[in-house]
Amino acid sequence: MQETQALLEQKLNLVLCGECIRLFLTTPNIKYCEKTACATNEGKIQKTCNLCLGIFGNDSLDTIVDRIQQSFHAYGGLSCNVLTKDSPTISIPSHLVIRAQCVFLAIEKAKMDEIFVQKRLSSSEVYSKIKEAIRSHVRYRLKEYCTQKTYPSYEDLEPCTRRVLYKEESGFMNCHIIIHATSNVTLPTHVFAIPPLSTRSKRKRFRGNDPTNKQGGDPRTNADVKLKKDIETLLHDTSCETAKDSLRASLLEKNTIIDMLDSNLREEDKKNQLVEWITSPSAKTGHDHLSLCTVHVAAWRNAIYLKGRYTKSRRDCSQTPFFVANTSVDESNNVTKKEMIRLGKTSVEEEICPIVAEVACGGISTQNNLGKDLQGSGSTVVYGMAKFHASGREDMDVRMILPSDVLEGERASLESGQGMKATGSGRPFVLEIIDAHTLPRPQSLLQAVLKINHVTSKSDIVNLAKTSGSGEWVTESDRMHVQYGQNPNGVGISGLEFCPSSSYRNLQSETEDKVKFYGCLCWCEKAIESQQHLDDLLHNNVVYPLEINQSTPLRVLHRRSTAVRIRHVLSIKSHRIDNHWFRLSLSTSAGTYVKEFCHGDCGRTLPSISSLLGCKTDIVELDCEGIATH
Repeated sequence: MQETQALLEQKLNLVLCGECIRLFLTTPNIKYCEKTACATNEGKIQKTCNLCLGIFGNDSLDTIVDRIQQSFHAYGGLSCNVLTKDSPTISIPSHLVIRAQCVFLAIEKAKMDEIFVQKRLSSSEVYSKIKEAIRSHVRYRLKEYCTQKTYPSYEDLEPCTRRVLYKEESGFMNCHIIIHATSNVTLPTHVFAIPPLSTRSKRKRFRGNDPTNKQGGDPRTNADVKLKKDIETLLHDTSCETAKDSLRASLLEKNTIIDMLDSNLREEDKKNQLVEWITSPSAKTGHDHLSLCTVHVAAWRNAIYLKGRYTKSRRDCSQTPFFVANTSVDESNNVTKKEMIRLGKTSVEEEICPIVAEVACGGISTQNNLGKDLQGSGSTVVYGMAKFHASGREDMDVRMILPSDVLEGERASLESGQGMKATGSGRPFVLEIIDAHTLPRPQSLLQAVLKINHVTSKSDIVNLAKTSGSGEWVTESDRMHVQYGQNPNGVGISGLEFCPSSSYRNLQSETEDKVKFYGCLCWCEKAIESQQHLDDLLHNNVVYPLEINQSTPLRVLHRRSTAVRIRHVLSIKSHRIDNHWFRLSLSTSAGTYVKEFCHGDCGRTLPSISSLLGCKTDIVELDCEGIATH
């Protein structure tokens, strides 16, 4: 190996490390030692490699591993986590490809018998080969630190679920390495000019006007954006043209540099100029290899999926934060002001997600988020977030509770871990925890559930609660219902357990296969003489399941396409309160607009309670009382 290096330096004035020779050249009797790819037997770098700029040296590889360890501190360290099979991914500077092609041209032109290029590679192939070689070295060194192969949190799960989670690498750690060439690295800009930087701004995706954070982006892209922002600052402060060219090359996309290089390699005079440059003193760095490249690492955790069911016992609580546009006029200066105002006291999402993120996951990482200065105006987009996904949604003024007669069955199903099938249960939801600091343990999940429900033990989760009969509309006897927990904001959950990502993907499609139970408080214009009279009106000449035709309701016509949808009311029970007030208990197929089924929506839903009673009918209270699978 040393003889080959001496020959290259003597005849071509090229300095190549052992790893670059092994990767690209064919020489007799090469013995390669992985640990000392770019070092002498004493482990000290003699001269910086003209091709890899010393990246294959032990010092540089150790620096990369150190950066990885630092990026993993927020997640408990390398030893407490499991890496995905694709980690680490690597991005290298395009400067290396330019230098590699110049080295190949110089060796081919010299026509030495002792050394020749293994195979003429395209610039893209050279880029991939260098990148994979660095990745291989880094993975070899990481084996010393990544001793954990499984997560204890998954060990008590059912074997089928555990296999799926490991196959999906749910909660596994990812790592992306960006190696950036500094302004000390020279390029043959006298042969080809670095293309100008694009001034065209990228089109930003509209994510709504409400002030809530939105999840989006990618840690690799975000790390690259932050790095390029720093490079732009250096470029602005640098006066040296050679340094500016190197920095501009770092800002350009890899494919732009590669295409430019490949086009120049087709011209013989350009080839000769590149050979002259790589073998001349101007191509030599003249700096220590550690000052030629800098290393940046992004680490993040794969999404974790947790499923459960919730109840909501308040009518001023939306499922997600609810904002509407509002226009007001300032009378003092007659200026019109447009703003987003919030409706409702809280939301199901806000009562669940922050607690699960902090208590069960140790918080959400912010190190992969872009700063506000890099996002422009509008809502803040973050990568790490606890996202809430539910199987359908109820309106803000609709409670999600359970009837009192399912109390014992609900408690039994909670103990067994099986949801209610026949009588219904709370609304299913899935939490998607993106970039959590830690993987939840079963005990921490239970602590989060207890804190959300404002109870102290698992046996207190299912509760019997009372709804006062002296309501806003009519006086009746007190009614009992079942809810999860005792949260004063009305939100409770049955529990949390790990689930595969398919549970989230199938959440909405499974909604169509469910039976939903409702309780309604209704008013009608005509007097109802007796309970029998009400039953006769609702059941005479009517066969249940009752097929109804529902045109898109007027209240959602602004956001849903116009169509006539066929739905089914599976069963109906009535309870007369007085001459004009009554309650209904319904079971319907998924997707039924129950409010419109009651009042008829100006004839857009047929038949309806209004048409069956033959008079104007309205609904003033609606409760969803359970969701069950067929």
